[in-house]
Amino acid sequence: MRRSVFAFSGLILFLFGLVAPAMAQERELMGTFRDWNTFRESQDGNTVCYAVAIPEDTQLSRRGRQRGDIFFFVTTWAELDVQSQVNVIIGYPVDEESSPTVRIGNESFEMFGQGERVWLREDTETNSLLGAMRRGSRMTVTARSARGTESTDQYSLLGATAALESAVEACQ
Repeated sequence: MRRSVFAFSGLILFLFGLVAPAMAQERELMGTFRDWNTFRESQDGNTVCYAVAIPEDTQLSRRGRQRGDIFFFVTTWAELDVQSQVNVIIGYPVDEESSPTVRIGNESFEMFGQGERVWLREDTETNSLLGAMRRGSRMTVTARSARGTESTDQYSLLGATAALESAVEACQ
């Protein structure tokens, strides 16, 4: 397995850093499923659960460019009745006029970006994307930064199905 303990530790430290300022929040690791993890936490009185992965490989079109942390999330909000919202922290400000994409096999899903996050352009494609994730073994996310640098991130989908199911169950 290419993933190191260091990479997983970095994921945990980053996720804990996301909520450090909000003392009322508690995050619980619900499970590790091959290359995916599931967490549950409380945010402002709402329970949020998510499956999350980090890329196995990243490529940038311009050498020497730096990026922040990169994560693919599928989030469920219990009290808000939102199930399986897909978004990616891409690690740089996205060109908001571009169309980032997620590709799994022959299927491609268009996204839009704001700041360092991208979401599915059409919510109606969520089930199709999740189905492709369950059937696939690798996923590619491509995007363009506000400065014109193209990125390609490769994710393993090993464990994604179990992590997705765990996130939904954790928020029921």
